[in-house]
Amino acid sequence: MKRPLLQFALDNLTLEEAIEALKTGIDEVVDIIECGTLLIGSEGRKVIGLMRRLYPEKTLCADFKIADAGKAMGGMILDGKPDLMTVIAAAHPSTIKAVKDEIDRRGMDTEIQIELFGNWTFEDVKTWKSLGISHVILHHSRDIKGGWSKEELALAKRLCEEGMNVSVTGSIGYEDIDLFRGLPVYSIICGRSLRDTVDPKAEALRMKEKLTKLWECEND
Repeated sequence: MKRPLLQFALDNLTLEEAIEALKTGIDEVVDIIECGTLLIGSEGRKVIGLMRRLYPEKTLCADFKIADAGKAMGGMILDGKPDLMTVIAAAHPSTIKAVKDEIDRRGMDTEIQIELFGNWTFEDVKTWKSLGISHVILHHSRDIKGGWSKEELALAKRLCEEGMNVSVTGSIGYEDIDLFRGLPVYSIICGRSLRDTVDPKAEALRMKEKLTKLWECEND
């Protein structure tokens, strides 16, 4: 079982803060750099293109949670050439298809991730799979007090069993990694738990080392 990728969410409110966070050396360690919803909302879509120019070889995620106007909104995000982009689970299937059609029209390999907010069902999962989408993000809301519940972890397990690539995000720090041990999750997404440490680069290295150790044990 491959270790989950470590994704760093840039949920800063200014571009200057985002670049400052990356220049701690964390950009050398993490597997995926994410232009977070707050950053794109605050600074606009330009941040995606800028991060692509700064990190041409790094996997780049644009987390704007598209809900409507798939062709237009998707096109604006795709201008920045991200590897991954998010569409909210509440979006109508026609919106999701419009985003995917725009990706195909441009001849790009950008992968759509469905962010699981609000009311969704496993019938929706079947619909997404029928559209050729196999990546979801299970999100523990930052507004909910406490860590991941047994119900959320059970959802993560079932989504993996359904053959989806599952990314997990929200209230995940070094100690919380153990919660996902044994699950073939695609990525662990961290923001404040990396950014707000004394040495973000060292903390990212520590987390990657733990991820490698735990998931290698699953292969023994």
